[in-house]
Amino acid sequence: MSATRISRREMLKGMGLLAAGTVLAACAPAPATPEKPAEEAKPAEAPPKVEKEVILEIGASNPEYQNAERQIWDVFEAEHPGIKVKMWSVNEDTVAAFQAKVAGGYTPAFGPTWAFITGEINKENYQNFVDLSTIDFPWWDRLTHDPLHKVPELYGFGPRSIDIFSGFVFTWMYHADLMEKAGLDPRRDVKTWDDLKKFLEEGTAWAKATPEVDYFWDQGWHSWVFGANYIRMIPLAFPDGQQQDNYDCWTGKKKFNDPDSPFRHTFEFFKEAYDKGWIPENWWTREWETDMEASYIAKKSVMMLHGPWPWDKMLAADPTAEQLGFPSTPPAEGQETWVQYMGPVRYTAGPACILEKARQLPEWPQIVEAFAWYHSPKAVKMRAEVLGRPVLYKLDEPLELTGPQWVGVVKDIATPGGLWEDVQYTTGVWGTTVAGPHRKGGSPGVWDWESGAFVEQWAALMTGKKTVQEVLDWAQANWEQSYEWSES
Repeated sequence: MSATRISRREMLKGMGLLAAGTVLAACAPAPATPEKPAEEAKPAEAPPKVEKEVILEIGASNPEYQNAERQIWDVFEAEHPGIKVKMWSVNEDTVAAFQAKVAGGYTPAFGPTWAFITGEINKENYQNFVDLSTIDFPWWDRLTHDPLHKVPELYGFGPRSIDIFSGFVFTWMYHADLMEKAGLDPRRDVKTWDDLKKFLEEGTAWAKATPEVDYFWDQGWHSWVFGANYIRMIPLAFPDGQQQDNYDCWTGKKKFNDPDSPFRHTFEFFKEAYDKGWIPENWWTREWETDMEASYIAKKSVMMLHGPWPWDKMLAADPTAEQLGFPSTPPAEGQETWVQYMGPVRYTAGPACILEKARQLPEWPQIVEAFAWYHSPKAVKMRAEVLGRPVLYKLDEPLELTGPQWVGVVKDIATPGGLWEDVQYTTGVWGTTVAGPHRKGGSPGVWDWESGAFVEQWAALMTGKKTVQEVLDWAQANWEQSYEWSES
């Protein structure tokens, strides 16, 4: 493994994303005009008088985007004299300390749910967050996923967070120049699950013979990625691994350890990948960012299976980098449709929520004002174009998306004339969303990923200490322990 490390701080030093500059260009000052004669000059209008400046501490949706989002809040400040925004962000290695700080009394204006809690807002913790239906928020009818009514219907409490974006898209992503050196073209050649495995075999052989790189496909551990994304993504390649199969397990119609369990495919695929050397030795001990992502950014690995974030990190480190991708799960035998995973609509987690104790702050009126502005059509358009992501929101003007993941792969998926125009996205509500309200307080959940215990199952599976069936038996036992679900 390469000793090269690129810290988050280094990656973000030049993170003024191009998209941010594009959407904010209209805010630049106009060219100066010739002065009129002194006797005709009118005095400049004074800015509105501000009695006392208010500072709001607002969290970035992710550290990767803090600099770009800072420019969006600059627009807010220009429109709201007397309110200043001080941004903050948390990372995987700082979130515990931040949550301890909040427990000790620190109360920011608002921020992403994952900064305040591990997991999602649920019946055990929802009272710690402001019911957004009780504040002055004029944009409910713009949100196409209708959280105002859907959250009470699903969970029995009012909306506590808002996510304007479509679900995260996880795809294969790679360095185009390294893939060309390997003599491989997955966008042309990978059409089936068997094609994918052949491609991984050939790519791994090339990497092992090439001192320039350490890995072809690099993999690290991330509890949320494995426990909430990979686990339901890989099965989509198979006829018995579709959304309905997932839904049936979570709602008790099927068992997680049945012979046709959709989740069996995820464990079998990674076990095969490990046994054949497609992924690094002891990959579950590799840190997601400081090992896997840093290796990719240093171009010591060719590809990853990832969401949108490292596409931007790579460009922050090297604006000339050329990245491409392809949909994650080409169909296996018997599966007619190529289905691309899109993360679920997030009703109880998102980039913006307000702690209930913020109501007691003297700047509460300004917090509500800023929160509403952040979800206005103007701000939503800027946010979407900065991040390069579609939205679940009715805008007044069409989006002009230019994010690297969008350009490198997503724009060609399920789009007429696109490279993968016949690929279909997952849609609708996942079983986890429906099962969420039935989870017992303090229970492990099926995969126990919030506590970090899921990695132990993977380590045991990879090293031969457990079989796939034994891991699935563990998951079914967890479901039975964690959910109160009516037989009807």
